[in-house]
Amino acid sequence: SRQYTTIHRLETNKLRNVSKLFSHLLHSDSMPWSCLTIIHLNEDETTSSSRIFIKILMQEMAEALGVQQLKKRFETDDPQAADWFK
Repeated sequence: SRQYTTIHRLETNKLRNVSKLFSHLLHSDSMPWSCLTIIHLNEDETTSSSRIFIKILMQEMAEALGVQQLKKRFETDDPQAADWFK
């Protein structure tokens, strides 16, 4: 949470590295996917840096897992997990 809220302070290379780190932690299941609840994709709550962070995060996860597997991770019948992605 703290890392995402302060992402706008990082320079581009550090932003990329932090995003790759979180991608690895997520796709290896070392970090719960519920941590993504901090992200709200709307114009008011994102900065250009946070959008770049999200873009790199998703690209890296798609590269590691494959697009189909990543899509399956986001699609769930679990009601608690479904709330994470609203």
